[in-house]
Amino acid sequence: MDLHLMTEWQRLYKEHETQLDRLYEDVREGRVERLRAFAQQYPQLLELPRYGSAGDIGLLQMAASEGQAEVCQLLLELGLEVDRPVRVSGQETALGLAASEGSLPTCTALLDAGASANGLPLSICPPLYAAALAGHEQVVALLLARGATVNQLHRRFNNTALDAARAWGHPAVAELLQANGAQSILDIDAPDVEGPGQAIATFVHNSAGWVLPALFGPPSADPRFSLHISLLTKGRYKLLFTIGLYHTTPMTELFVCLPEDWALPQHGLAQQPAWCFPVQLLARLARQSLEHQALAEGMLVLRDDPGYGDLAWPDSVDAMLAVDKPWDPASAGEEIADDDRVDLLLLVPVKFTAKGRPTGEALDALVARKRKASWKVLALKPPA
Repeated sequence: MDLHLMTEWQRLYKEHETQLDRLYEDVREGRVERLRAFAQQYPQLLELPRYGSAGDIGLLQMAASEGQAEVCQLLLELGLEVDRPVRVSGQETALGLAASEGSLPTCTALLDAGASANGLPLSICPPLYAAALAGHEQVVALLLARGATVNQLHRRFNNTALDAARAWGHPAVAELLQANGAQSILDIDAPDVEGPGQAIATFVHNSAGWVLPALFGPPSADPRFSLHISLLTKGRYKLLFTIGLYHTTPMTELFVCLPEDWALPQHGLAQQPAWCFPVQLLARLARQSLEHQALAEGMLVLRDDPGYGDLAWPDSVDAMLAVDKPWDPASAGEEIADDDRVDLLLLVPVKFTAKGRPTGEALDALVARKRKASWKVLALKPPA
């Protein structure tokens, strides 16, 4: 956010505090004509966030959360951006706020003006999820009719609108969602991956945390392997991992630890390049493993490597280090035949010191530290 703009917003609010506080009341109460008169007198104040505070709710979002459809219509006619996000409220849009309150006329007006039925790529709570959570059946039906992705995940809880409807006791909404193809992250009717791949998924499920059905994994764009998500039992993190690299020798699968609210792409839902980094990295490494050489513990994937330099690397990461992190302490001492052993390698972010790339004993010591590190240390940091 531009510091000059933030300062200007604060100045404008202080200068017009009385008029703006009265305006907020007019918006909440739906006084359209008074709002129209204000817009004619102070057009420069319409884009101002509440109290001049950067990232706070704006006039359109305020009207949407109050179910004031006519006010929303006027503000849109006056040129306010229909999908402007509220940063302090999980990047929620006006449609998400209206859906949460169950205002069918307001949701209709916003959708007619071009609002995205799925919210924004970085919205924590999709509009469909918000409506299902609150049990607003008519709004759920409207969003589905306007193209909302029925199985879009909540970005923090990593579950679906169907999960929300069930958890909060809205059976009619749940039935409507299911009739439109909704699935729950808890509904596993059959193995997602057959054969040895299923054994790997089951091991991760039992050792790390709940593995979501394959439907919710990012698309891999390569039929030889698939990408899956495990919600870690310990801490607010999740694992993105491959299944399919065990077809090569030595047998491996690759993992990346991410914060629970990392915005991963889903089928039919695009994502911004910086958030696609772990998916794209795993996809390229998977192809390398299948076609050339598998990774082994201690190998570094460098950001300046020609094969990976075009990815949207986080600024604080110079390389990703392959580590054979212990998974299940109860089975750590078990002997596994080489023909059956699959190495589950975690790729962890590394920032080089002034000495540069670690080698020899320094690299061995780094690997040893990362093996014992917490998920917080091992996880990628979200893009700024």
